[in-house]
Amino acid sequence: MRGIAVALLISLLLLMSCGESEPSQDESLQGVEEVRTVSLVLVDSIGIEMGDSLYVMGAMEGLVYAPDGNIAVLDCSRSCVRIYSPEGLYLRQISKKGNGPGELQDAAFLSISEDGHIFLAGEGSEILGLHQFDYATGEWRGAEQSCGSPATCLEGAEGSSYVRKDLTFDTSTGEPQILVSISKYESDSEEPTVTYLEDTTPFDPSDMAGLIELIWYGYDIAADFSGNVYIAPRSTEEALIMVYDPDGNEINRLELDLEPVLRTEEELEIEKYILESKAAIMGDDFPGLEPDPYKPLIRGIEIDGEGNIWVLRGGPVVPTFDVFDAAGEQLFTAVVAGNPPDGSSWRFFIDSHGILAYAEDPVCGYQKIYILEIQE
Repeated sequence: MRGIAVALLISLLLLMSCGESEPSQDESLQGVEEVRTVSLVLVDSIGIEMGDSLYVMGAMEGLVYAPDGNIAVLDCSRSCVRIYSPEGLYLRQISKKGNGPGELQDAAFLSISEDGHIFLAGEGSEILGLHQFDYATGEWRGAEQSCGSPATCLEGAEGSSYVRKDLTFDTSTGEPQILVSISKYESDSEEPTVTYLEDTTPFDPSDMAGLIELIWYGYDIAADFSGNVYIAPRSTEEALIMVYDPDGNEINRLELDLEPVLRTEEELEIEKYILESKAAIMGDDFPGLEPDPYKPLIRGIEIDGEGNIWVLRGGPVVPTFDVFDAAGEQLFTAVVAGNPPDGSSWRFFIDSHGILAYAEDPVCGYQKIYILEIQE
């Protein structure tokens, strides 16, 4: 597969050879009165190190609840989406590794819309781009070819829509830069229905770690089934969440008073391993990657079934959420119980069905799906 980062570089070379409404007032969260803290308790897990291959997770790169409450996980090593019951029973598989119609080679992002459209980004059916499947039947719905880098950071939204991040190179100013856009698309359209954010960042060919970080993360995105979208830039300088209505108008802005945290030597090695793993999934090989010495202030946002905003802090080793209602008032803090030693690499999915997580760099040496519940 032609790597995503390499595809971006090729786009740049080709370009070089060719010659909104006012946001609402910032809502400061400094000085918030003490709020209660709840625990997120592990109640079950799915995954084993050895044994029945249906329960051995190869390389997880996406985890969501399906519309019926089952659990869908993207296993990159097997190029398929596996479906498990809430009780952890293997049910079925969607797609498989191969080059034929509906088969996948390298897929790295997973989302499911409200009505059950599965969206995957990567290479499949000899197409580098976006792939669609029907959750109920497993049927392949087709693929959209990408001109350069495929869309990333997919989030299922209301109806058959989804939100995605796109990166393209631009040289119109004379200096190469990367254009970032975050937009909503319908399943049957190649053009966005709403664009929420457009931004630019300088392209630094000496900072491949920064490029991989931008491709895989860069912005944390969430969407609810009422049409609202939430965007938090991954930043070491500001902890900001922007809230948009269904028409793309910014209707709220939350700012958290968080301090940047330096990574330890061990954490830098973990982050380097994660970035190198992401590069390998994309088909790229960039030895000597140097991660940012600081952790991002925010490293995840999720929306629960009541419309509350779960903001995952980037600093703590133990996963810690600040939880706000839709108006931006803090309700409580949620902390994963048990002090998991690999907690800084946990990724989460939260919706009306519950709370899921997995470790990108599991201390036990193999990945599992974690099912958690709130305990007062």
